[in-house]
Amino acid sequence: MTILQAIILGIVQGITEFLPISSSGHLIIVGRAVGVNYMPLGFELLTHLATLLAVIVVMRKTLFGLVRKPFQKMNLLIIVATLPTVVIFLIFRNVFESAFDGRWLAFCFLITAIVLFVSGMLGRKARGGMPGMRSLQMNKKQSTLAVGDAHRASRNDIKELSFLDATIIGIIQGTAGLPGISRSGVTIAGAKMLGQDQQTAANFSFLIAIPIIIGASIFQFVGVGLSADAFGVSVAAAAAGFLAAFITGFIAISLMLKLFSRISLDAFAIYLVVLALFVVLNDFVWFLF
Repeated sequence: MTILQAIILGIVQGITEFLPISSSGHLIIVGRAVGVNYMPLGFELLTHLATLLAVIVVMRKTLFGLVRKPFQKMNLLIIVATLPTVVIFLIFRNVFESAFDGRWLAFCFLITAIVLFVSGMLGRKARGGMPGMRSLQMNKKQSTLAVGDAHRASRNDIKELSFLDATIIGIIQGTAGLPGISRSGVTIAGAKMLGQDQQTAANFSFLIAIPIIIGASIFQFVGVGLSADAFGVSVAAAAAGFLAAFITGFIAISLMLKLFSRISLDAFAIYLVVLALFVVLNDFVWFLF
């Protein structure tokens, strides 16, 4: 792997790790496009550590509060969400690893798109459907709870999640072992379907990413060992990829946390549908890479 290839892949990892579009799926596509058909485990480990460092730096105040009070509900919610993900990975590990040849990439992109579309549709329905209806409700000063017999009120505090909610989100997160299934996408969508507003759902998704990235890094580290040769890249390329992933990851998560409440998931869903179509055409018609 050249330094330029490492930088490109590091940038892709940093940006897509926190966008609801699947980092693993994009790494497969971009890797093939730049001539890297097999991602060295060591390089993958370094880029994961870079994005882990990025999320820790950006969310340091929140994480410091969690460390200061280790037995608070938030920490328990994170643990409860993580456990089913780990169990699913251990059970379906071979299936997940075999999928990294890209055989289900287009299908998994479509699944993520559908989940994002559905969560957006349910969110709009819960807010009252048509803009005119929402305006009428506001003019009449009707609270969400007053019309909440049909729809759950949107919640803006992660602590309002129940342990059952966290378990469901953890199970959903477990499906993201398949390339093309976006971990952040399906967990944010899942939290929205359970009643969280989009910004709070994103915050919880980023928090539960931390133990998953740590666990995946440990798993990969055991696989590659301490040998420099096992990392599959030169020191210069490894450093370049790490820095690229950290810088772009830091920028991406900072922007997402600030802007996510104003971003429609529909835009990401449309992008994934187009990307799935591109993958199918490339695999069966164009053969570009």
